[in-house]
Amino acid sequence: MIDLQKKHPLKNRIVFAFTLQTLFVTLVTFSAIVFYVDHIEESVLYQHFDEFLDVYVEELEMGTEHIVPTDTHIYQTGQSSMPDFVRDLPVGAHNIELADRKAYHVLKKDYAGREFVLVKDQSDLESTENYFNFITLMVFASIILTSFVFSRSLARRIVLPIVNLTAQVRQLTPTNYRDVILDYADDEVGGLVKVVYQHIHTVNQYLQREQWFTGDISHELRTPLMVISSSVELLKQNGVSGEQREQLFQRIDGALENINEMISAFLILARNRQNEAAGNVETDLAELCYSVIDSLKPSFSGKDIDIHIHADSTIKSMLNSVLLSIVVSNLLKNAIANMRKGRIDIYIEQNSLVVEDNGSGLPEVVENFVNQGGVAIKRANASYLGLGLSIIKRICEREGWSIHAASSESGGARFTLNF
Repeated sequence: MIDLQKKHPLKNRIVFAFTLQTLFVTLVTFSAIVFYVDHIEESVLYQHFDEFLDVYVEELEMGTEHIVPTDTHIYQTGQSSMPDFVRDLPVGAHNIELADRKAYHVLKKDYAGREFVLVKDQSDLESTENYFNFITLMVFASIILTSFVFSRSLARRIVLPIVNLTAQVRQLTPTNYRDVILDYADDEVGGLVKVVYQHIHTVNQYLQREQWFTGDISHELRTPLMVISSSVELLKQNGVSGEQREQLFQRIDGALENINEMISAFLILARNRQNEAAGNVETDLAELCYSVIDSLKPSFSGKDIDIHIHADSTIKSMLNSVLLSIVVSNLLKNAIANMRKGRIDIYIEQNSLVVEDNGSGLPEVVENFVNQGGVAIKRANASYLGLGLSIIKRICEREGWSIHAASSESGGARFTLNF
């Protein structure tokens, strides 16, 4: 048996099932009509013949001549005029069809030892019946054909949303999956489309976070690796005192610890689990900023840049110090990258931190990117903006912080981070 579920597309299976159902209904209807006609013929018609023959015999015994229709003949056993095809028939009703396409209804009945045979020519009736059966079959054939054509149109409409979705899914990439049009009816097909889209959305989110994780790690590990590399180069030089050697080892240990902390932090971002432990600790904000500046010194050693921290007193806050270090580090990197000479000020308050420079100014594209809601899926102008701003936005979204970019009074850029 052919496995329709595997060898034929859904549209063909719908057409086949619909047409087969129509064929079954028409065959049952045609059989019922034929059976009903035969029942009428066998019961009502022969009952009429039986009553007619009884009246004929009764009138014959009374000496009255009964009028017989021209297409009907009544014979008594032994008459020479009796046709040969009825001579040897047993008592009862018979339907006779001869080779010359003649057809007869025959009723043979016994009356006290005398047998009478009623023979009615039904050739015209059979022709009418055959014509009626032919017309009926033609009507049923046209119904089946109409059903086939209608089922093809219906199947095409049913599977059209799935075909459209399939075409859209084939063209999906991690950057355009939001372009899927969900303009489908609220039915089973529409429900399937929404479920498929939700899974596509989930898979693309996983892929997006994986890509971000790879880019973030490669971007952020450069600074501690630079610290380790420069420290190792110094250790290779002659004349390094024991105290200097100890300080270099401490810098290497700090950089390694920073790497482990950043990997853990970015794994949290990659998993994007809001209920995951945030790792909040009581953090001295000024001390954190000094630590970040110290780690960035190799990146602006050839520039004339002064960095000043302004804090009225020791300010501590409960937050994720690793993620805050990444935010501050990237804000400082962006400022340093756009300056050869100048000043960077960090203003610290209880629930906010401001990084301000007197550099070349705040580009409009950077201001729009930072101040818009959420994190842009497409990293437009990524080469200009730098990966750091995207990391900052995602960390702020993850931790519930807010960041605002504006031009500073000195003509540079001012970034305000609120916890």
